[in-house]
Amino acid sequence: MPDKWLKWENGREWGEIQCPMLGNEYVMTYYPEGVPCYYSYTAPFVSDGDICYYRYDHDEGCWDADTLFCMGEYREGTVISFG
Repeated sequence: MPDKWLKWENGREWGEIQCPMLGNEYVMTYYPEGVPCYYSYTAPFVSDGDICYYRYDHDEGCWDADTLFCMGEYREGTVISFG
């Protein structure tokens, strides 16, 4: 489980999806404002000092289970947004 949950600055809620990589918990997923929702993403979280997230592929109907996306080292006050 994550050490700490963070928030997307510009994310819109898509809905909860069961996430096997996070202990089969239902987690809220988000997508970037202003674009079609082909993918949704877990809230970013801190794991072993890095900011990470998982991605759900709505076209395929499944998580990209083999991929933990990491955005770099976590620093207090970091603003996290979709690019």
